[in-house]
Amino acid sequence: MKSLKKQLIVWLLGLLTLVGLITGGFSYWLAQNEVSSLLDHQLRLVGESIDDGSKLPDMLRKYAGESALERKNDFVIQVWHEKIMQASHPDFGLAAAKTTGYSDLFLGGDKWRAYTIVYPDRTVQVSQSDRVRRDIATDSALRAIFPIAVLLPMIWMLVVIGVNRIMRPLARVGEAAMQRDAESLAPLPIDHVPAEVAPLISEINSLLERIRETLESQRNFMLDAAHELRTPLTALQLQIENLSHSDSLEDMDERIAELKSGITRASHLVGQLLKMARYESEKITVRGGVDLAELVKECIGDLIPIAERRGIDLGMTRCEAASVWANSGDLRILFHNLIDNAIRYTPGQGQIDVSVIVSGTRVVVRIMDSGPGIAETLLPRVFDRFFRVAPHETEGSGVGLAIVKAIAGRESATVELSNRQDRDGLKAEVILNCYLPA
Repeated sequence: MKSLKKQLIVWLLGLLTLVGLITGGFSYWLAQNEVSSLLDHQLRLVGESIDDGSKLPDMLRKYAGESALERKNDFVIQVWHEKIMQASHPDFGLAAAKTTGYSDLFLGGDKWRAYTIVYPDRTVQVSQSDRVRRDIATDSALRAIFPIAVLLPMIWMLVVIGVNRIMRPLARVGEAAMQRDAESLAPLPIDHVPAEVAPLISEINSLLERIRETLESQRNFMLDAAHELRTPLTALQLQIENLSHSDSLEDMDERIAELKSGITRASHLVGQLLKMARYESEKITVRGGVDLAELVKECIGDLIPIAERRGIDLGMTRCEAASVWANSGDLRILFHNLIDNAIRYTPGQGQIDVSVIVSGTRVVVRIMDSGPGIAETLLPRVFDRFFRVAPHETEGSGVGLAIVKAIAGRESATVELSNRQDRDGLKAEVILNCYLPA
């Protein structure tokens, strides 16, 4: 795993070093060129200052006490009158250039920079050793890049300090994450975190919040399930005790029938709880094209025998062809629970009408019963787990609508419950937005 801090330091130091080297090299080149131009200008000024009144013998006396090498470190002035030559250095024998201007001449393997002025009656030439010029230029260039050479290590230190300072909030976030245990879901600190990293930490905190809510929901689910299972299990225990005290065969048959009914209710509750847990925990589902009208017909056909035993008229009043992209098994359970719920709370001789209606890009499955309906104040709570508005003698676990809500959430569907306006009863509508023509 690569360290972000180390990568930043390496890249910044490398970039700054490269910029420093380029800047230093460019400054060195500019300094040498400027010094060379300045020395050329001096050669020209000295040459133009030599006239007929200039006394080279005085120059000879000036350099009389210097060695030949020391004399060559300065300008060398040469003047030719026809074939007679005078020079500031008598032992210097550099040949004269033919034209006025700058030229590079060689003497004894050494290079000389010269400026020559050709007059009608004389020729004046001022020369300087190329070695001396290079030394002067190099000294000036080194002085120019000296500040860069001094500042570059300081910039390195500032880069390291700056990166450490910038990364310090991230280090605090890492320490906070490492010090917490598996049960700690408190949000990570986001104060003073760089703006580029803040969205990531915000998403992590959002994920921790969702995990906390999921764990809290599971904890509440377990507590509610344990509470709901206590009643049927207690009833089964009492029925078993009553069965052991039966005095007659008829009494025993009655006790056994009650025990079977209790076991059936407990099994149904456990099955509903398992379905509820699965729908709340599963994140992946297999979907495909589903003929919605045909699926609703099958659900009605499965529940017609139960409705007939209760004397309830269950049927379809409107059936429009529609196909949706969903999990057929999940939708079957959703509509089965809604229709079964309507059957449970509709009194005998009641009526339940189911319709499938296509409206634009939506398909609506509407289930209308003739039951007592639900108080408006209780409607927002009907999808809560184990919440029941019916009398206790009505069979049910209070989980069916919670399962409907969980499935609807997985299938991007909307479930709406409302009281009927034309008469007593409840209207349930399932709206699927992803509609495909059949």
